[in-house]
Amino acid sequence: MKKVYLILAAAVGMTITSCTTNDYLGDVNNDQAINDGSIQFGLKMQNMTRAGEFVGATAADKLGNMFVVEGTKGSEQTNSPSTTVVFDNYLVGYTANTAGTTASNTHNWEYVGLQNGITGRMTSGTWNKLHETGPAKSQTIKYWDYSTAQYDFYAYSTGTCEAVPTPDDPAVPTAGTIQVSRINQVTTAAPTGFTMRAASAEDLKKCYYTDINKVLKGSYGQPVTLTFRNMTAKVRMALYETVPGYSVKSVEFYQDAATALDASISANEATLFTMGDDKLPQSGTVTVLYPRVGSSNSGEADYNKASVTVTPDAGTAVTTQGFGTLTAQYGDKEANEAAGTIYLGRTLPNATFAGSAADSYYKAVIPNTDGKALTLRVNYTLVATDGSGEEIKVYGAKAVVPPTYTKWLPNYAYTYIFKISDNSNGRTSKLSGDPEGLFPITFDAVVANFVDANAEQTTVTTVATPSITTYQQGHNTGTNGAYTVPDEYDNNGKKLYVQVMDNSSTPALVTTLSADNSLLFSVASTGAPISEATVMDALVNRTNAYNAASPIGRNGITLTTSSSKINNAATSIVNGVDNQPISVTAGKVAEINLPVLSEGTYAYVYVTSAPSKDERIYQVAAATSENYTNYYTVALTGTETPIASTDDADVKVAQEGKVYFVKNVDKTGEFVSYTFKQTKVGDDVVGLVSAVIPGSKASGGFVSTNFYFDVYNQNNGEYAVKVIKVVDTTPAP
Repeated sequence: MKKVYLILAAAVGMTITSCTTNDYLGDVNNDQAINDGSIQFGLKMQNMTRAGEFVGATAADKLGNMFVVEGTKGSEQTNSPSTTVVFDNYLVGYTANTAGTTASNTHNWEYVGLQNGITGRMTSGTWNKLHETGPAKSQTIKYWDYSTAQYDFYAYSTGTCEAVPTPDDPAVPTAGTIQVSRINQVTTAAPTGFTMRAASAEDLKKCYYTDINKVLKGSYGQPVTLTFRNMTAKVRMALYETVPGYSVKSVEFYQDAATALDASISANEATLFTMGDDKLPQSGTVTVLYPRVGSSNSGEADYNKASVTVTPDAGTAVTTQGFGTLTAQYGDKEANEAAGTIYLGRTLPNATFAGSAADSYYKAVIPNTDGKALTLRVNYTLVATDGSGEEIKVYGAKAVVPPTYTKWLPNYAYTYIFKISDNSNGRTSKLSGDPEGLFPITFDAVVANFVDANAEQTTVTTVATPSITTYQQGHNTGTNGAYTVPDEYDNNGKKLYVQVMDNSSTPALVTTLSADNSLLFSVASTGAPISEATVMDALVNRTNAYNAASPIGRNGITLTTSSSKINNAATSIVNGVDNQPISVTAGKVAEINLPVLSEGTYAYVYVTSAPSKDERIYQVAAATSENYTNYYTVALTGTETPIASTDDADVKVAQEGKVYFVKNVDKTGEFVSYTFKQTKVGDDVVGLVSAVIPGSKASGGFVSTNFYFDVYNQNNGEYAVKVIKVVDTTPAP
């Protein structure tokens, strides 16, 4: 006789591949007590690390040896799954070595008679409370009905916490208990679903829920797979640095935006914080609904998918999220550094994480389903690697991750990696009159490593002012075939999306990205290495005019416009989480068409303030230079006439073709020498002399009576830059 099984298989962290045989990978299957056509429950859970599967007792332990299932049958209606209740909030329990002892138990999972509850998981009183408005008064054996078109199943588990009913006047549940409501299968337009309420993330991370799994008649008798998603999100944080000539130590984290630079701040706890009135829930009610059910929605991407929202408990939401202290797993020193000091890792794969290695540095958090801008603000110390012992303290460097990419959804893992590079908005002095900014230092923030299969997401936020976040669906931060791509973008079919955040006291998303201020360039260099800082220098200091379409920097970096590869009017972002698009208003996101780009280096540039003019800048050439064709020469004799103050206006306007010098004399007034003066001479030019540059020096050596100058144009534009390295990750044949 044909043995027909219904196996409800649960997964933590990843979607499970459906079984193709009746074999069960776990406890011994005793066939002798199986009745034909009976519906039984088994369990198989895939490992979150993708390194295998949990089966049998191990899988059952993950769910606390229990789950609650709603099962229905019948034709699918417009606003509901199949409409006849078969399993009305049935409690299903696991007991080792009981497989085959009843017709409804072939894999140690039993549901018949469990209205009496499971010790430590759900009492009979809780079971009765969940069925006060439902038809089921007990749990009986169920059989497949081949006269009906389909079955639908969905479930939840409170794991090792005890499920208790939600009280009429709800108070926060005690630790170790979860307040649950009835899974309410409905036939109206109101979505079906249930709620769970937990006192902390530590309790909620023991809980799981599923999407709706539709089983059509052709699959009756086949094993049925359900995916259990964890109720919490997992978040971790790390830093690394790529500052040439320096290492980074002594990172200190702010917990708000207002802390003064010279105030005592937390030196240990890695922290991200919200700004304004935004807060992060620490306890609350998680509502799981299934809003896209029924035949009218069968073509939608989120058909039969669970939708999760969180209502924080009053007074428990906070403005900070801590991740523990930075570890020293990548704290090795360079050749000339002091031993015994913790230094940040120097590559993305070797980033220095906060937290505990035993938990893979993850922190379980209550889902943040609305998304809120998250800010990093730190002090740190640069240590020169040349053996000099030089140190530079940087204060208040800041990064803002936009809310588009800070929605912490259940069952996903998020990694924020901040890179200290060569362009930053930090300060090297605490004095209020000193300027903000550091050259060279910047930050990148990477959001990565989702647990669910085919739902990985990586964003990179370059932190200057403003912050630029880039995101590519399926961005691989690990390996792809024969290629290792730790921090690059792949041009094999996925587009890149860009969003810009200002860094004001209340960070906001820039909403006016256009062809005038949102630009894409390919980058090449014959001089300086390519980075955010050197691209910024090339934009401001050019050998061609401020309005040239393709800037040529004084530092050897050439930027070639790629305007046809960027769409500043995109209205959606293809999201990795459940593969659902994020709707946006045109002007809030720029879409870069990576599939048509060649492998190479590019720069996304946001023009904060458009340039309207440039000034001719003369830079003294080194006396050892051998390439005179790019330089100008001026011979000074000591007899030049100082510029009178009445000539101020002319000097400011007519700087083209002139350089300025300070005339140095001894105490008797005799001429001694000239010192070069930069062309931005200010309001008082008395004591300066001017000389017209006659032409370039084509050949010959330097003469002691001459000054030699390189010339470039400095414009008044303000820019934000993100360097993008595009690689081809197709495995080699």
